[in-house]
Amino acid sequence: MAAKTPRTSNLELLRILCMLFIIGDHLTGQGGIADYSTLGSSFAFCLIGCGSRIACSIFVLIGSWFLCEQPFQTRRPLSLWLSLWLYTVPVTLLCALGGLPVSFGALRWAVFPASTRQLWFISDYLVLLVCAPLLNRILHDLPRKAHRGLLVFLALPLIAYPTLFAEDGIVSDLAWMFLYEYLLAAYLRRYPDNRLSLLFRCRVVALLVGLGLPLCNTALRAWLEWQGATDGKAFQYVSYYRTGLGALPNLLAAVALFSLFQSLQLGSRRWINALAGTTLGVYILHQVPAFRDFLWNGIFQAQAHHGSVPYTLFVVVATFLGCALIDVLRTRLLMRPLQNSHPFRILCEKGDALAAKIQPCD
Repeated sequence: MAAKTPRTSNLELLRILCMLFIIGDHLTGQGGIADYSTLGSSFAFCLIGCGSRIACSIFVLIGSWFLCEQPFQTRRPLSLWLSLWLYTVPVTLLCALGGLPVSFGALRWAVFPASTRQLWFISDYLVLLVCAPLLNRILHDLPRKAHRGLLVFLALPLIAYPTLFAEDGIVSDLAWMFLYEYLLAAYLRRYPDNRLSLLFRCRVVALLVGLGLPLCNTALRAWLEWQGATDGKAFQYVSYYRTGLGALPNLLAAVALFSLFQSLQLGSRRWINALAGTTLGVYILHQVPAFRDFLWNGIFQAQAHHGSVPYTLFVVVATFLGCALIDVLRTRLLMRPLQNSHPFRILCEKGDALAAKIQPCD
C-alpha cells in the first residue's frame, strides 16, 4: 500500500487564522469588551472583529476544494454531527449542574443542535457535506460553459442583489451561499486558467484584495461607530458588507486569501496540521449557547477589561488554545473509540454505498 501523502500546511495555517478571526468577532460582539468611544479604539475593535464572515467563506472554499474531487465519505458528516452532539450535550449539562442559568429550551437545543440556527455554520456545513455526492454528480458531466453559466445565474439572487441593496434577497438561507461557494471552488479547481485564478495568481493583487477590501470596510465602520452614526444608510452597507456572506467584497476577499495561501510553499508542518484539525471543535465549544456568556464574562471577565485591546487579543488566543486542547482530549478519549466502533463503521459503509450510486466513480 502506498504511503499516505502528508497534507501541506498552507491552507491549514489559513484555517487557524480564520478561527482566530471568528473568535475575535464573537468576543467583541458578545463579550462587552469592545469600546468605540475613540477613533483609535474603534478602529482596533472593528479590526479584531472584521474577518468573521470572510473566514466562514474560506472554510467552505477549502473544504469544497477537496470534496469536489474526492469520493464521498460518510465518516465526514457523521463525525461532525457527533462532534456537535458530544459538545452541546455535556457542556450544557455541566453548565446546568454548575448553577448557570440554563433554560429548558437550551437543554432541548443541546439534544438537537443541528435543528436550529444557533450554530448556523455547523448546521449549514453539514447540509453541504450531505449534498456533496449530488453536487459532484451534477458537475461530473457539466460542460465548462454551463458551469460558468450556472454560477452567473445563481449570482444574481445570492450576490448581486445583496451587494446592491445591502440586504438578503429572496434566497436568504446561508446554506444556499455554501452551495454556491462549493460550485465556485469546483470551477476554480477544474479550470485553473479562469480569469479569477489568473488575477489572484499575482500575490500583490491577492494581498491587496484580500486585505484591502476588509481594511477599507473596517476603517469606515470604525469612523461611523466613533461618530455614533449607526442608524444611517452608510452604516447599513458597511455592516452588511462585513457580515453578509453574499456581499461581493467578502467573497472576493475570501477567494483572494484562499488563492494567496494556496500558492505558499510551507511543506507539511505537523503542529500546524494538528492545530488546524481542532478548528471546527473550537468553533462549536466556544459557541455553545449555555456556555459562551460564562466563557466571556465568567472565565475571562471581558466586561471588566472593557476597552483593553491587549487583553482582547490575549482572550482570543487563549480561547483558541484552550478549546483546541479540550478538542484534542475529546478526540482521543471519545471520538476515536466511537469511530472505531462496529455501529459507526456499519453506518459509514452503508452511507458510502448509497453515495456511490449517486456520485460518479471517476
